[in-house]
Amino acid sequence: MADSDAITRLERRLQREAPKPLTDLSNQMTASLFSLIRTLAQWVRASAEEKPLITLLLAFQAGYAVARIGRRNARR
Repeated sequence: MADSDAITRLERRLQREAPKPLTDLSNQMTASLFSLIRTLAQWVRASAEEKPLITLLLAFQAGYAVARIGRRNARR
């Protein structure tokens, strides 16, 4: 009975304390990722207005690179 109470107490403590640091790290990482994506989208938008043909070329190259990476991983 004492072991069961100790296990229950430790499980409650783990549920209370363990997710907190992971949640904070996850929230910070998500915020920084969205900030990076937003900055990248703004740069692409500004670049597309200034130099549309170069932006189109870069988009094709990026699409080609993603397709090649996807094809390599699909074989495995």
